[in-house]
Amino acid sequence: MDKIGRITLVALDGEPPEELALQALPASEHVAEIIRLAFAPFLTEDSEFLILDGLSPAIPPAFGLHLIYLYGHAWLSPNGPQTSIANQSHNQIVENGKDLLGRIVDASVADRTIIIFDCCHAAAFDPIVVKSCIPRLVVYGSSEDEKAIALSGERASRLSLAISEKLGGRSKSVDLAKVFAEVADRLDGDGVLRGQTVTYRFNGLAIRMSRGHVSKKKQRERTVTIIRNILIVIGAFVSSSLIVLGWFYRTHTHIEIDFSGLQDISHNIKLSGYEENPEFNINGLFVEERVTTNHSRLWVPASNVILRINATYSDGKPRALAFHLNLKPSFISENKFLSLTLPHSSEVKAHPNMAFVPATAWLHDRERETLNSAKAFWIDIQPPTISEYMEVANKLHNLGKLTQDNSFVLSWGQAENTTGATQVDLSKTDKSSDINNDIEDKTLSVIEDVSDIVVGSGKLPCESCPAPMTRYEANLFCKSRNMRLPTNLEWELAVRGVDGRTYPWGNQFDEARANVPGLPDKGKPSPSLKPVNEYFNELSPFGLIDSVGNAGDWVINESGAYKRIYMGATYRYNQEDATAFRSLPLRDEDYILASEITARCVDDEHFDAPH
Repeated sequence: MDKIGRITLVALDGEPPEELALQALPASEHVAEIIRLAFAPFLTEDSEFLILDGLSPAIPPAFGLHLIYLYGHAWLSPNGPQTSIANQSHNQIVENGKDLLGRIVDASVADRTIIIFDCCHAAAFDPIVVKSCIPRLVVYGSSEDEKAIALSGERASRLSLAISEKLGGRSKSVDLAKVFAEVADRLDGDGVLRGQTVTYRFNGLAIRMSRGHVSKKKQRERTVTIIRNILIVIGAFVSSSLIVLGWFYRTHTHIEIDFSGLQDISHNIKLSGYEENPEFNINGLFVEERVTTNHSRLWVPASNVILRINATYSDGKPRALAFHLNLKPSFISENKFLSLTLPHSSEVKAHPNMAFVPATAWLHDRERETLNSAKAFWIDIQPPTISEYMEVANKLHNLGKLTQDNSFVLSWGQAENTTGATQVDLSKTDKSSDINNDIEDKTLSVIEDVSDIVVGSGKLPCESCPAPMTRYEANLFCKSRNMRLPTNLEWELAVRGVDGRTYPWGNQFDEARANVPGLPDKGKPSPSLKPVNEYFNELSPFGLIDSVGNAGDWVINESGAYKRIYMGATYRYNQEDATAFRSLPLRDEDYILASEITARCVDDEHFDAPH
């Protein structure tokens, strides 16, 4: 059986170059003590333990094995691995790997020498070891391109702790090949810290060492070391778990949603959560679950998220229910728990084909000014199509509330039977005042502006395209439903959400998401209106479709001087103008655009939940 005659710890404790920005290591004295106690049972009676400093050579023992343990910083250079040492005058001396090995390894006793490299890039020393003299056993505590791990809180290196753990058993003898194979497996990845690659090279016979008589003092020291190492492992696991839990708590928010009896009017209720990245027009689904109770509780990322509630309703008509939340990571408890409540089921039932927009803080306009909407409201998911609106227009016409002069669908739908002063040929006039003079006697009671007049013949677009309306007609349409047009701020919030995005889907324009084609290529047909549901999968944060491009939406201006404005632009506009926040005035010279503006209605009257 082999015995160790001397342990020499070579302290590579000089200062590394500043540009490497290497972290400070635990003191070599602490690592030396761990190694001394680990190998204590295998020492000869007169063995020595030395810490080598300065440029002193490592003198081998007269008998037994010489264990040389190199600990400290090492780094790579064009000339191979380098280290730094501090001599007795505290001068910093950089030493390359070849000079270091030439100083500490006596070639004449290489067959009695064990070298352990406990440093970064340890395996980079192997070519030098092979060329000079191969010790009986050489162990590399890290791969050539890898940094070793030191546990500053434990004042030890990870390799020294692993060696101590594997040598701390009760067996009467140990095989160092087996010991270092187990150390390599242990450090390859323990589930808490990243892996550390340990390799070794033997030259000659295997090294088997037997335990000698150990004094009670050394037994106590060894027991303390074993217990300490166990506590270190447990502490590392607990610390890692606490770090993970702390990270999760900071970066998530607990949400409770009250569905307010939604199960009474629907089934197949599903909650879906999306983490938004509007800067790159992307989102990611992080939760999708069936809702079977009146409350749901979940942790969501403390970031930009949308929670959508989809269901199948008894009347077969859709509703858009969503919460758009701009959350921030925090440890503050009041920011960690939110309660969200859907409108009562009776209110949801009363608003088919509409989207619910809750009262919330949001970012307004190009400058992203923070506003707070004080009142929740409902808004149409999409504008009416021509086929849907034609029946409403005829009914209003029969009631005497809507004349042919004030309606594109009525006037253009009857183009073949055109009679009367209301059918003025637009090519014969370029002044809106002339138009007003022609029809003044007939429609003065309802005409408020040029956008309320239909002049000349036209051709209706496709039946599933948005229904064009004059401003007067749009107001009348919403009033007939006991609703009103949205304000510009309501429309912007419903289309833009709370995060200040430029378009309903994000900050980058995407021609595949809206009918805003720009100027056509030469020889290509001119752009035109498209069906309302052409982009039915492109939802705004609160669930609206067909909101920018295609046809504009009339709104009530509560932020500026223009009386007649619309939002969402039309298919005729440039892409940078068809945003979710820009209000566009309709001036006299823009009359032709009035035939490409439609209406969504808003209802902000809420029901009280039944008692």
